[in-house]
Amino acid sequence: MLLLLVPAFACDGDLFEPFVPLLRPDFDCECVIGEEPDLKACAAQVVAHAAGRPFVVGGTSFGGHVAREVALLRPANLRGLVVMGASARAPADRAVFDQRRARIEAGLAAEMNEDMARRIVFEEEGRGQEAADTFRRMAARAPTDRLLAQNEALATRPDRLGDLASVDVPTLLIWGAEDGFSPPAEGQLMAERMPDARFVELEACGHLPSLETPMRVASEIRSRFA
Repeated sequence: MLLLLVPAFACDGDLFEPFVPLLRPDFDCECVIGEEPDLKACAAQVVAHAAGRPFVVGGTSFGGHVAREVALLRPANLRGLVVMGASARAPADRAVFDQRRARIEAGLAAEMNEDMARRIVFEEEGRGQEAADTFRRMAARAPTDRLLAQNEALATRPDRLGDLASVDVPTLLIWGAEDGFSPPAEGQLMAERMPDARFVELEACGHLPSLETPMRVASEIRSRFA
């Protein structure tokens, strides 16, 4: 089965590299980076990348929002959905994204990314340090245009709570118990509103499960879709 993976804000394929080898030979994993200032346009990128092949789509944070939009487009070749750490709610306050945009445009992306790295994983100074360092490397090489586009897509995302009942493919919702950006309760709420969803909460894990607990993530994906 083809598994199309959409990375989080400022991230690339290295976000999923720890668990991709664990999914072989059940899945052919390919990365699709959303680069449009609109989630629906990013979702269209993913569908185009599939090129008619049956696929499961998964994503983390920004990528999770994109993956959910793919499911809402209801392409006939979609076989499943994986969302990690991406609430279905619209942003409560656009100001945080305006501030982020201002920092990027002012050439302060490195400072912004460091702030995120310190919050994005659980126990950064302990076992999460490697995951945080991987985020730092990805963010450091992310082009400014991509950061601005992804930030705009996040800032303008619609509220999708009322649309979740229309997602008619098997769904896996994976949340870190210590997620500092999107609490697990958001994943539980999504599961309650979707017709065929399984919610999994990972102990001692932050916002990037594929880096922090890759074996568990791979196991859950294989159990749900292999």
